[in-house]
Amino acid sequence: MKKILRRAAVTSVATLAILGLAACSTAENSSAGSADGTVYFGVSAAQTGQYAQYGQQFKEAFDLAVDEVNANGGINGQKVALKYEDSQSDPKQSVAVAQKFVGDSDISLVFGDYSSAASIPASPIYTQGKLLQYGFNNSNPDFTAKGSDYQWSTSITTTASYVWTADYIKKQGVNTVGLTYLNTADWGIPAYNAFKDEADKIGLKIVDAEGVLDTSDDYRPSLSKAVADSPDAFVHIGYGPDAAKIVTQLRAIGYDKTFYGGQDEQSFDGTPDAAGSVIGAQFIETNPDPAVAKFVAAFKAKYPNETAVTSFEAGAYDALYVAVAAAKAGGATRDGILKGFQELKDVPSVVYGTISLDPTTRRVQSPQLTPTILTDGKWVAES
Repeated sequence: MKKILRRAAVTSVATLAILGLAACSTAENSSAGSADGTVYFGVSAAQTGQYAQYGQQFKEAFDLAVDEVNANGGINGQKVALKYEDSQSDPKQSVAVAQKFVGDSDISLVFGDYSSAASIPASPIYTQGKLLQYGFNNSNPDFTAKGSDYQWSTSITTTASYVWTADYIKKQGVNTVGLTYLNTADWGIPAYNAFKDEADKIGLKIVDAEGVLDTSDDYRPSLSKAVADSPDAFVHIGYGPDAAKIVTQLRAIGYDKTFYGGQDEQSFDGTPDAAGSVIGAQFIETNPDPAVAKFVAAFKAKYPNETAVTSFEAGAYDALYVAVAAAKAGGATRDGILKGFQELKDVPSVVYGTISLDPTTRRVQSPQLTPTILTDGKWVAES
């Protein structure tokens, strides 16, 4: 989710990369794995930079799942291993990472990137290399809608998420909202448009909407405008770190009504002024489901210094198991994994219960959200 002004440069980089790949042999596309018999998946994620915390969350969950899979026989007897590359979740870097992974004949699938804005510019490279790009965290509908057969995601789309958000807010008796949204073309603006379109349909009035950037430290001028008419509630369409600053500054200027926004991640969950915030969640750590409880216990046993398990860890954990299921179904080659994704049904999931992929949309069939409220630093289902 980078600045709009970077898009032209990213497009040029991606175009050059594709031209370079066109001259390469595609013999590796049907490779049966590495010389040592290990099945390698690539991970394009931020290890440094603004989004490094998410890269670390993904890595912890991936590594836990890999340990479990290998302890239970791997993929038809073959061990699973991951190759990590630092994209910084930056479009320019994700393109370079894609080139590297496509050229590595050991890699049969790539996870990532964290952001749709970093994933989408790299997609043509993965398509050209016939290497499946599993953007498990990519909620921008364009990632799959404008991608090819090689782009898949198990994330609910921003459109579905923010239509749900508008509907839920209206059902709570809210008639007017002030709003801020990330002013980014690849995520924030489409998400805002989805919310606004639904709000217009159901009679939820947006008294003021302000576009902001997640690089800002002072949101007070925009917030003052957004709440000048004393709306019934406030909505922020963005991420956890920027939402943490926004809710704190919103309370500092005297607005004390319900805040709809934030993410289940450390910086937001630990912000005192975020208490009482409401979001729609795909994963809740406190879910009593036995599969969720088992995953949470295993995660905390492996990482005793981690105090919370969020949707980011859960999504990555699920993603590794989905990739393994696809490889078992279709084979551990690039072609085999694509075939497996096209046929996957009812894969066990700590996020959804089970995952079935729609081969037309290349997303999860019928994803569901649960309204949750931040209470004592943890998200719990609203009663």
